[in-house]
Amino acid sequence: MAEKTEEVVTTTTKVAANGEKTVTTTTTTTTTTTTRRKSGGWWANLSTLMKVLILAGVVLLLGILAGVIIFGRVKATSNSMESQIAKGSTVWFNRFTEPDRGDVLVFRHPEADSVILSAPDKNYYKMCRLYGDAWCNKKVDPVAYQGKKKRPIILSRCVALPGDVIAIKENNVIVNNNPVEAPKTAKYTFLTVSSGFVGNEALEQLGINKNEVAYSGEDAETLISFYHKAIPTGCQAMLYTLTEDAADALVKSDLVRKVQRVSMPKEYFERTVFPYIEKLHWNSSNFGPILVPEKGKVLKLNVNILPLYRRCIEAYEGNTVEVKNDKIFINGKEEISYRFRRNYFFVLSDNRSTEDDSRYFGFLPDNHVMGVAFE
Repeated sequence: MAEKTEEVVTTTTKVAANGEKTVTTTTTTTTTTTTRRKSGGWWANLSTLMKVLILAGVVLLLGILAGVIIFGRVKATSNSMESQIAKGSTVWFNRFTEPDRGDVLVFRHPEADSVILSAPDKNYYKMCRLYGDAWCNKKVDPVAYQGKKKRPIILSRCVALPGDVIAIKENNVIVNNNPVEAPKTAKYTFLTVSSGFVGNEALEQLGINKNEVAYSGEDAETLISFYHKAIPTGCQAMLYTLTEDAADALVKSDLVRKVQRVSMPKEYFERTVFPYIEKLHWNSSNFGPILVPEKGKVLKLNVNILPLYRRCIEAYEGNTVEVKNDKIFINGKEEISYRFRRNYFFVLSDNRSTEDDSRYFGFLPDNHVMGVAFE
């Protein structure tokens, strides 16, 4: 609101009969009141409270959008990380964090591209390894291709980055010739020897649920057979998947006579362990050394090296590979080397008795990684 004051001066001249002039001056003062709109547009005319509410709403909206873009959440569908992440629990992850050693990665199963229609929960490639190429080629059950976005989501810990050399010796991880300390949540297979039956109630007093830790994998009997000399006559042997702390608690109790961490012998070949070559004698306990592929790095090729990286070259990088008379042809052209176009990771489950990691499906390509989980 503003006031405007104006002064008007009026001069009047009169001439009398006798010829004299009379000059009269009149001053008029006028005051005008004007209501002026505040400058700054509609925002300036809002109350402070309304401004605060609008700003809070904008910040909230931007936060939600950023959360949707940057973060994601999934449900743990396996027990691969069960000491830390229980099956069925919700896991949040960051889509933009660069994976590092020790991170828990959320990723799409790289071998779930082919699905047995009558048994979608079974790994098609594992069935081929167990029953041979004859079964695979006959395709006893119809097999369908499954897009990446429909493949199961897995959680596993990154232990080796692109360009690293990874090896496993008696369940101990070695990266670039340096031993890697296992996380406290890592679970291994232990052989327990007892004089009689050990019930659930006794184990639960130690924080151990027998139904959850009893190991009954396909190789359970084979694994026990390697340690038959450690099992006295008349005693009962059981395999449990336990953390080191749980195993120590069992040792200190009087429930069992012996607790021993077990592993596959070095010479034992597991058909389902990558790269599925018998002459290497690799198994889930003794593995490698092997180089993790790195984007831009050139690999010298020969018929011995190719099986280690063929799936990367074919399935993950979209090339055709043929071997004729010990010569390697990529996309119809003979090659003696190959330059990788993607980065790869080597992941290992905290629960070492599971098969949801690189010991079984090989290298994890970067385009299958959804993000890094919050621990």
